[in-house]
Amino acid sequence: METKVIPFVASVTDVNPAAAAATQLQDLINTTISEGWEFVTITSMSTSVKATGCGKSNAPAVKTSIQLLIFRK
Repeated sequence: METKVIPFVASVTDVNPAAAAATQLQDLINTTISEGWEFVTITSMSTSVKATGCGKSNAPAVKTSIQLLIFRK
């Protein structure tokens, strides 16, 4: 069995953000299913993001949550 993990970040505005996020998620799931993958679940993962770039090396890491879609074949 193969697995595929795809990060999901909705791009929404203040006009009905829940519906916009749901539509984007549905489109991503449907596209991946059409490629022969079976949707398993959506889950979240917490991680720390370290700033990079000029003058940012001493900045503390920021905790964030990432949504992940899990598929299998």
